[in-house]
Amino acid sequence: MKKIHGKLKPVYDSLIEQSFILFLPILVIKFFDLFIFNNEDFTGKFEIYRIFGVIIFNELIFLVLYLLTVGIILSLIKRFSNVIYWIFTVLFSLTILFIYLATSQYYLTAYLVLDHVILYFTLDELLEIAASETGRLSKQYFWYYFIPVFVFFTLLIFNKKIILKITSSKKLKLISVLLLIFISLNYITKNPKLTEYQKTLVTSKPKFLLSSLFTHILKKDDLSDISEKEFHASIRGFRKFMDWETSAFQIEYPFAREFNLENNNLSSYFNEFENAPNLVIVFCEGLSSTYSGDNAALGSFTPHLDSLFAKSLYWPNAISNSDRTHGVFASALASLPHGYERGMLNLKSTFPQHLSIPKLLISNGYSSSFTYGGWGYFDNFEPFLRMNYFQTVWDQVYIEENNIYKLEDQGDPFTWGIHDKKMVDLYFNFKDTSNTHPFFDLFITLSLHSPFNIPEKEKYIALAKERLKHVPGGNKLYENSKDVIAAIIYQDEALGTFMNEYKKRPEYENTIFLFVGDHNVNTLPLRTELDSHAVPLAIYSPKLKKSKQFKDIVAHTDIPQSLISILEPYLSGKEIPEHTNWLGNGLSTKNKLSADHPIFFGRFNGDIIGVIYRDTVLMNNKLYKVGAQLSLSTIKDDKRKDYFEKQLRNYKIMNKYVIDDLKLLLPSDTLNYYNKDIHFYFPVN
Repeated sequence: MKKIHGKLKPVYDSLIEQSFILFLPILVIKFFDLFIFNNEDFTGKFEIYRIFGVIIFNELIFLVLYLLTVGIILSLIKRFSNVIYWIFTVLFSLTILFIYLATSQYYLTAYLVLDHVILYFTLDELLEIAASETGRLSKQYFWYYFIPVFVFFTLLIFNKKIILKITSSKKLKLISVLLLIFISLNYITKNPKLTEYQKTLVTSKPKFLLSSLFTHILKKDDLSDISEKEFHASIRGFRKFMDWETSAFQIEYPFAREFNLENNNLSSYFNEFENAPNLVIVFCEGLSSTYSGDNAALGSFTPHLDSLFAKSLYWPNAISNSDRTHGVFASALASLPHGYERGMLNLKSTFPQHLSIPKLLISNGYSSSFTYGGWGYFDNFEPFLRMNYFQTVWDQVYIEENNIYKLEDQGDPFTWGIHDKKMVDLYFNFKDTSNTHPFFDLFITLSLHSPFNIPEKEKYIALAKERLKHVPGGNKLYENSKDVIAAIIYQDEALGTFMNEYKKRPEYENTIFLFVGDHNVNTLPLRTELDSHAVPLAIYSPKLKKSKQFKDIVAHTDIPQSLISILEPYLSGKEIPEHTNWLGNGLSTKNKLSADHPIFFGRFNGDIIGVIYRDTVLMNNKLYKVGAQLSLSTIKDDKRKDYFEKQLRNYKIMNKYVIDDLKLLLPSDTLNYYNKDIHFYFPVN
């Protein structure tokens, strides 16, 4: 036994020193995560300490897994070369610390645990995201990065002395063993009782990321090896669930169906337009019905939008089909299915032929523009729009390259781009008053995005405090989320200015405006994951006969059908195709808290997690009934759950088929509305 122990001792010693120089910096990072940056209040005097104990236990599991793999390999290297051992130990340890810091900061800013979705980012996109947080690195995150790195290098220098002192002290050994026992018992008793938020909080972010990467790379796709019989049955089941007619071409083009503009036609709500009406669509970053509108669950912080909603056709129970901005382009402009991994826009150049609002309007004589304060190529916004015939793009690159406005000239630049109020000013400066064509303009807000460093921030924080005075739980909400609420108020003011400026323009009377949130900001309290998808949707025009609010559950994918139903009588160029590939049926006006057709929704990483139909929601393998303000209550109905799960699988099969075979719109309808040949590349500056 002594001989075996002698052989293993160098390995044992190197594992101890590796774990020692890593564990304490990790402990510092997790301390910051929970005690400094966490906004959640905990019930009970010792609740937060028990949560910290669960976090330590989970990180110890990850550390053990690291030592049993990389650590043992490094230990074996030490037997041959101490210098090479230390070089690789330092490199691997710093890599692990970087992964900890990066995944933790991603969670703190995006409120999501990073997973295999990182594989779908280009280097340009990763650099853009990293650059967006540089301001925070130099300010509130400085010590978050500095202290763990400082502790790491201190332990690296003095590790032998400290380890020797610990291992030679029986008292310290006993304390370490007792702490380990206590942490283990705390985990066993506390872990089963964690809330959904706490489960995410205590998750080891590096372990989750690495296991997700390995699972994604090694997993067998259960949708790829289905039989022809199951594929045909899936198509029939899916189309029946969607209430689509049977067609001769459904096997090859499962999403194609007859184009019926009578479904949810909104034209009766409008007086006749003198000429082809202009269309202005505004995608509002982070705008959610959980905090906007008369019946918002958190109370409303958007008086300007609320005033507009009161004069509009308004759907407070709208659903975003995705939880990220790129999803609203595909859904609200083209009613596309989700795609298979990270959404349709990231298929890049291999894109199926499809129908869209911009294709129909621009082919019929409309001019078009896209206004965005950020980088137009991020997540393929601009390439997708160019493919759909958009002619003019006014983004940060265009603005800075033409010396119109320079972020670097500002005292505290917004790292994602140009703020909303400035972009509103620039948008109206760009518009050509001599244009005689009808126009389709797309405007996207940006300021309601981390790091929320809006202009005149203290002014808007003071406004946030004032507005929350009479809101139940307002003090807590203010303390936890004042930066976010300040940015909401700022964005709302910018949109108020947007509409006030339009009222001064001659084309205002002949224009239709659509405002919709892209997804929830996600840094405010969420009741369920469905809140991430809860967005307000409003259509306004001076030609509107009367305002009306509808209880119906609708989605981004319903927008194209309803907008074209209004505009179709004024289109005199290319004919409307006989068939469409649109997923939505239009914005329902039955005024009933129900989805009159199935609505599918998913996450940024490509996961399609749920479907809503009538008053039932299947989400993350659980069944719910929808209540007022999109609240959810659990349903116990195995038969209905199995049926919804089957339809969700059918939809996933259809998505994968469309992506693999690029068959969405029928060839006969593609002739007039083909995709413009655009390469989804990222320009090099």
